[in-house]
Order: sequence, then structure tokens, then C-alpha cells
Amino acid sequence: MKVFEACMTVIKRRIVTFIVYFAVFIGLAVMLTALSGDQFTTDFSALRPNFTVINRDGDSLMAGGLINYLGENGIEVAIEDDMSALQDATFFRATDYIVIIPKGFRESFFSGDPMTLETVKTTSSASGYYVDSMVNQYLNQARIRLLAGNGLSEDELVAAVLGDLSLEAVAVKKHFGVSAPLDESYRLYNQLLCYILMVLTILCVTNITIVFRRPDLRMRNLCSPLKPRSLTGQQMLSGAILGALAWLLMSIVGLVLFGGNLGDVDNRTIALVLLNSLVFTAVAMSLATLSGSFVRGANAQNAVANIMSLGMCFLGGVFVPLSMLGEGILAVARFLPTYWNMTALDRISNLTSYEAAALAPVWQALLIQAAFAAAIFCVTLALGKCLSQSERSFSGVKTEISAFI
Repeated sequence: MKVFEACMTVIKRRIVTFIVYFAVFIGLAVMLTALSGDQFTTDFSALRPNFTVINRDGDSLMAGGLINYLGENGIEVAIEDDMSALQDATFFRATDYIVIIPKGFRESFFSGDPMTLETVKTTSSASGYYVDSMVNQYLNQARIRLLAGNGLSEDELVAAVLGDLSLEAVAVKKHFGVSAPLDESYRLYNQLLCYILMVLTILCVTNITIVFRRPDLRMRNLCSPLKPRSLTGQQMLSGAILGALAWLLMSIVGLVLFGGNLGDVDNRTIALVLLNSLVFTAVAMSLATLSGSFVRGANAQNAVANIMSLGMCFLGGVFVPLSMLGEGILAVARFLPTYWNMTALDRISNLTSYEAAALAPVWQALLIQAAFAAAIFCVTLALGKCLSQSERSFSGVKTEISAFI
């Protein structure tokens, strides 16, 4: 295990570099989750649009009730009753909706032939239509109360209408199944973890393998009784330790940050999510070891890490949901491990039971990822044997002379 011990020595001497990698990518995962998590918030808050009421009907209670109702659900913007001022306010979007109550509106309303209100909505603004619906609700409810013929006075009518419109329904959220749905923020964190684990593992592992690509060191290893397969295998073992450490740290960070939102989630669902990320860590580790067979310098190291990870993640549904990808792209994505990682995560998130039939699609996606990892490891071993016999593999290596001293 001399090669493994040498790899551990390299890790110890570059521990600061590895700590910086871990810190940067943990921060990146948390930041991306926080920025993207706002799109998936389940908290509801009613929209409060801007509105303007131009009352030309004097101090009528009907107009006052309408203004009070809109004020409870929006923000009133005072604008002068002047055509130029109203046009400027609409053009510069100072208000989303303008309603003009004409003179004599109260009398016409109680006579059974109400006058039409003049309204102006801001172009391409949903808020304007929202306020318009509130105005119609107020007038329709008042008309229903008036036609009911209960003999209400104007102030009693306005109070009854406002009371009717203030009623709210209580919504109760329930889940059906053995487990609550997986928290969206935690799911998003594990989705981004696919990219983070890949680029982090490649950068860390290639920092080790690049040392062993020095021509003088490679020739010494070839002169030794150590077999190329054993050399590659011991380097893989050191990479496995780094990959497992990366997975452990990232998983702990995720549970610490989002564990409070997982109280109602079944532990088996969380265990499957962690297993999915662990299996993909093996895939990332195999890709990192394969990349180490070609990386000859720091520039190539960064290029390989970013191009490989970004390309696979964009095509595999990490940054763009699989539901938004076309059939042509999905046909290509099925040959990538990132696609099956996202597929497994989606299937785990939608679990409602843990029967064999429900878990079968999850195990399928996990086994396909494991098959990817095993195949890439085999290719790496075969490639390592071929490169050890190739003269070109000794040229163009750029490493620090003191890297292994």
C-alpha cells in the first residue's frame, strides 16, 4: 500500500487547498439553494396592488365603502383628478388601476340602472385585472343585497356588503400516504449537490493523480514490481476516501440547514435521498479518476472539471428540469449518469408508499448509476494499463517539482 500512503501524504500536504475547495463549494450549494428556493416557497401572501379612486360623486357611502374595501386589499395612490396627471400615472406605472366614480352614481345605483364606472388598467399588468375583479365583487354583492329587498338603508347596505366580503375560508393542508412530501428546499439542495459533488471530486482527485504523472516518478513506478492495475487501484482508494468525505460533509450541511423542515418526512425517504447522493458520489469519483488519466496541469484540471460537470448537469436535468427538455435532448441525457440521478431524486420525492412495486423504479435508477460507476472504473483500469505502455504519456506533464518532495 505504498502508493496509498503516498496519496495520503499528498492529501496532508495539500490539506489547505482541499479545505478551500470544500468551503467554497459548500457555500456555493447553500447560496444557490437560497436563491432558487424563493421560486418554490409554499407560503401564501395576498397581493396588494396599487390603485387610484377618482370620486366625483361627493361623500356617498357607496363610494366610501368601495374605497375602504379596496384599501383593505391594496395600496391607494392619490392622484389629482386631471387628465394629464392620470395619463402620466398610467404611463409611468405609478398605479395599476384607476377607477372613476361619476357624479350621480349613487342615485343611479339605487334606481336600478347603475352608471358604468370608468376604469383604466396598466398595460400587461395582472394587478389591474385583480383590482377590477374586486370592484366587480363589491358592486355585485351590493346589487344582490339590494335586490333581496330587505329594506336596508345605505349605511346598513354598505356595512353588510363589507361584512360579506371580509369572510375568509380556512384552508387545511393534509397529506395522504405514509410520509409527507419531501421539503422542496432540501430537494433542491440535493439536486444542486449533483453538480457540486462532481466538480469538487474531480478537482480534489486530480490534485493527487497529477503528482503521479511526473515523468521521473512514473518511470520509477514502472521500474518497480508494482503492477499498473495496483497503482491505479490504490489511487482510486485514496480518491474514494476524498469522495466519501465530500459526500459526508455536504450531507451533514444539508441536514443541518433543512432538517427542521423534514420533521413529517419518513426517515426512509431521507435515507433514500442520501443513498442516491452516495451512489452518485461513486459515479463522480470514477469520473474524477478517469479524468486524472489525462490531466497534465492546473489549467487542464479546471477545464476538465468545469466542462464535464456543467455539460452533464445541463443535459441531465440538474439546472433545467427534465420536464422542460425536448425529446431529442432527453434521448441523449439517458446516456448520462446525471439524468438517472435526477430521475431517482424525482421518484423518491414522489413516493407515497414503500411497497416493492413503488420502490422498484427508485432501485432501477440507483442501479443504473452504480452500473455507470462500475463501467467507468473498468475503463479507467484498462486505460491506465495502456497509458503505462505509451511513450506519449510521458510528455507534456506540468506539475510542481516540489509536489512530492
